[in-house]
Amino acid sequence: MVAPLMSKRDKSPSSELVAAAESLDAQLTRFESLADQFRKAPLNSEKNLERASKLLRDVAEQDQQLNAAVSALVAAVTKTRDRQQTQAESVNARAQELQQRAEAFKALLERYGALGQSAAELNQRMQDFAAQRAKAQSSEQNAEVLGILDALNQRMGEVAEEASAVTKLGEEQDFTDIGRQADSLRQQLLSARNKLQLLRKGLAEA
Repeated sequence: MVAPLMSKRDKSPSSELVAAAESLDAQLTRFESLADQFRKAPLNSEKNLERASKLLRDVAEQDQQLNAAVSALVAAVTKTRDRQQTQAESVNARAQELQQRAEAFKALLERYGALGQSAAELNQRMQDFAAQRAKAQSSEQNAEVLGILDALNQRMGEVAEEASAVTKLGEEQDFTDIGRQADSLRQQLLSARNKLQLLRKGLAEA
């Protein structure tokens, strides 16, 4: 299938640059040929003198065309340079956006990582609480267990709030993966906290 020909208006800057360079090369070749003919033209008869005069006019005319071709090439180079500059500015702006996004992602990831550490800490404290509860026999020990339970409940609420904040920030910054993971952790914490509150109620009534 033959590709459609491009009009002058449709030409890309790169094709314009190539065309201008090719035109200049052709004009220069033509100029050099005429200049060489003029230098070598014999000047020993009326006919030869007329022929040399005609070559001189041709050289002058070709020189004008050559200057026009040089101007066209300079214009094409300028247009190409402006195009490159526009692309460079666009890339630079995108690079700055990339850096900002990377920094925002790093900060959000650090907060999510801290959430994971807090969740691991709570898990360990829950295991310690279960062990102390199993060993509690006196009223003093039961009171101590209730105090640990209250502290656990408070800490779970704090971590759940931080998980909610990370979820919201992840959504606002369009880092949905971290937002979903933080929200999943928040729901797990709230579920565990509800169970602790029921356990607290049962222990208080015992």
